[in-house]
Amino acid sequence: MNNNNIDTIISIATPMGTGAMSIIRCSGKKVLKIIDIFFNKKMSPRHAYYLNFKKNEKVIDDVIAIYYASPQSFTGEDMLEVMCHGGPVMYQLIINEILKVKGCRLAKAGEYSERAFLNNKMSILQAESICALINAKTEEAAIAARESLSGKISQDIVKIDDVILKARIQVEALLDFSEEDIETEGLKSIEVHLNSCKKEILYIANKLEKNRLLFEASKVAVIGKPNTGKSSLINYFAEEDVSIVNIEAGTTRDVISKMINFNGVPITVFDTAGIRETDDLIEKEGKEKAFKQATAANLVVYLYDVKAGVDNEDATILKNLKTTNANIMVVANKIDLIDKTKLDVVKADNPEILFVSIKQGLNMDLLKFEIIENLEKYTQNSSPGVYKLENARYLKKAYEIINKINLNLGELEIVAEDLKKAQENISKVLDNGNDERVLSGIFSNFCIGK
Repeated sequence: MNNNNIDTIISIATPMGTGAMSIIRCSGKKVLKIIDIFFNKKMSPRHAYYLNFKKNEKVIDDVIAIYYASPQSFTGEDMLEVMCHGGPVMYQLIINEILKVKGCRLAKAGEYSERAFLNNKMSILQAESICALINAKTEEAAIAARESLSGKISQDIVKIDDVILKARIQVEALLDFSEEDIETEGLKSIEVHLNSCKKEILYIANKLEKNRLLFEASKVAVIGKPNTGKSSLINYFAEEDVSIVNIEAGTTRDVISKMINFNGVPITVFDTAGIRETDDLIEKEGKEKAFKQATAANLVVYLYDVKAGVDNEDATILKNLKTTNANIMVVANKIDLIDKTKLDVVKADNPEILFVSIKQGLNMDLLKFEIIENLEKYTQNSSPGVYKLENARYLKKAYEIINKINLNLGELEIVAEDLKKAQENISKVLDNGNDERVLSGIFSNFCIGK
């Protein structure tokens, strides 16, 4: 990716198809020439003009045009936005005419945001936030993405980087001086700097990890024997009848999925066929699909009937599940059907199991909470902005390095090296856009026109 790219890029910036209005976006050195050819008008920046878009003096459409002068634009380049009447024929006609101008071409996915990053109009974290905002599945996700887009997180990380740099400078200065008073005061000053940034590093890292769940639909597979309440669990969370609930065992034969908003966290829950030994070929296929889904899931909720208890078949299923997915939460259902005294005994013997009644809604809020907590702890998948998880890891690595530093005069050279390593990890968060593969991974997930 080259910041010296001289091509002027063009694309539709609104969803393709029929609508009241379509927006065409242009960015690059040929923008002023495009304005001159098709409008023959001198345009003041950031003013809306009602104009005729012309082809050889023939009016193609009545449009609203806005010119953004470099560097005061989204991309940092000259930009033009043309709002025409909606419909594929009209916007494609206008785009095709603009493309005839030498040096113009169609934009690639995310290329406007890429140019904004390359022209220092935004950080890599802000670029990722654009993608997250566009793909937000819940209100909470959209708000978190907008906060990140504002640049505050990037600014806070820059401040941390500056603090570590000051500490490194002070350490290097101490290595050059040997006066005891100066050294003592210097160590105290370094300690103040490091203590001030450790807490902030950890706060931002944890925030990035938690936000990641808002930006991606984690996969939760509900597994268990027939009639343990798997379909009822899905329906309860979805607050609608997604899966068929029937007293007859083996009703669910295929995997059924539903994206559910868990307190702002988007989670795709999969209802699977009941697992049991059977000669029924369709049930066998359903069983295979259930185990396949368990392998792909971020979390397996294994549901069993507390009244029936955990038998050898349950034990075998759990053993097999552990070979495919180590992240398993065991949940006992139907506590409303068991005597309280007996239930208390079972609970005491199985403190790691969560006990619920889906039918009566008992402990269901707690189950939601436990699912989210589990996903925060164990989910390893990255979201459309592929660096969110990596950013958190880099920050936590920097924290670990700083936290282990032993500030004494005899180890200043080691301290200097540790601070260098900590800053390198911080820099990876701020500068990972220097890797062309990184940029490709981020911006290829953007829509055309952004």
